[in-house]
Amino acid sequence: MRPEEMGSLPLQVEKLFYSLQDRIMSDVVRRIKKTGEITSTADYQLNRIKILGNSNAFIEDELKRLLDAAYPELFALYDKVIDWEYVRNKSLYEQVNEQFIPPEENDWLQGLSSAIVSQTEGEIKNISQSLGFSLDYGNGKRVFTPLSEYYQQYLDRACVDIASGAFDYNTVLRRVVRDMTGSGIRTVDYASGYSNRAPVAARKAVMTGVHNLSNKINEQLAKELETDDYEVTAHYGARPTHAVWQGRVYSRRELESVCGLGSVTGLCGANCTHSYLPFIRGISTRTYTDEILEDIREDDARIRKYRGKEYDGYTCRQRQREMETTMRAQRERIKYLKEGGDHDAVLAAQAKYLQTLHEYKAFSKNMGLQPQMERVYMDGLGRMSGGRIPAKAVAKLGRNGTIKSNV
Repeated sequence: MRPEEMGSLPLQVEKLFYSLQDRIMSDVVRRIKKTGEITSTADYQLNRIKILGNSNAFIEDELKRLLDAAYPELFALYDKVIDWEYVRNKSLYEQVNEQFIPPEENDWLQGLSSAIVSQTEGEIKNISQSLGFSLDYGNGKRVFTPLSEYYQQYLDRACVDIASGAFDYNTVLRRVVRDMTGSGIRTVDYASGYSNRAPVAARKAVMTGVHNLSNKINEQLAKELETDDYEVTAHYGARPTHAVWQGRVYSRRELESVCGLGSVTGLCGANCTHSYLPFIRGISTRTYTDEILEDIREDDARIRKYRGKEYDGYTCRQRQREMETTMRAQRERIKYLKEGGDHDAVLAAQAKYLQTLHEYKAFSKNMGLQPQMERVYMDGLGRMSGGRIPAKAVAKLGRNGTIKSNV
């Protein structure tokens, strides 16, 4: 979509979608240049660009321009991909010149645009509603520091990228963390005095922002279906205050009064992964039956033992999160020590990291949980263990994390 074709959207939303389109196309071109073909992921992303309302001709022209390719070269790419099983929309490559869809006629674009406007109360910025880099002046008055503008821009791009379906969650998070740390943002401070490392702050804010965008779209769908009822999702290991209401059907008002929608600690609040979907009584079928919810409750209540401590379904997952946070901090420390050039200190830090990693894997296996190392690797720091750490380095690791003698 060209800038002149977006006129019916609010200017700020227009900018968000235009930059989204640029990021998708850049990633498609990167994949084609790397492999010499339109991969399955690139094909998927081209279809997301089409969903934005773009014509085949526009996509074709952009690929030709960005690849610096002649038409015969571009058509050779098309001919190569068109018969592959993973192709989602063959007409995209068959020279069928489907027309540009104006924004006002694009239901998907209008839905996401309306959700962004609603979630930001017309401000069309800080989609994640993060309070990072804000100051509390009392009497409910909160002021954002100048640094918050850059932070919110990173998060806004991330929320739109994930909500569009063009990029996966972990890829976007790694990019956000890389961009933040590359610009000097190592930690995010809040008015409460609390502080988070960049990876933790980004993950919390983006996850909450995307969930809330999704739920705004679900509310629009409920209006179209003329229903005021919603089914709340359910999952294993929910925090106890959420476990009591998950998986059931509520009216819109009950989502607030019973589930705490709109509060920091309630439904769709900080770190909440629950969502709510339109439900038509007498027609819709519950996804989470009483039997399923009882199975979740029993599993969460089951006590697991590890190294003399007891864990239930919630606390064992919290322990997982704690170790992931520890590993991210250890990896960051290794990075800084490497920059300082102290070989012994680097070895000691790597040994501690490996100890935590092995403990994490052993704990997860004992608890019957899948390790989620993508939460650790989202820091974008790459491999930090440096291969096999000498046994003496581990054995001589002191309580203060330093090696007692030369290795």
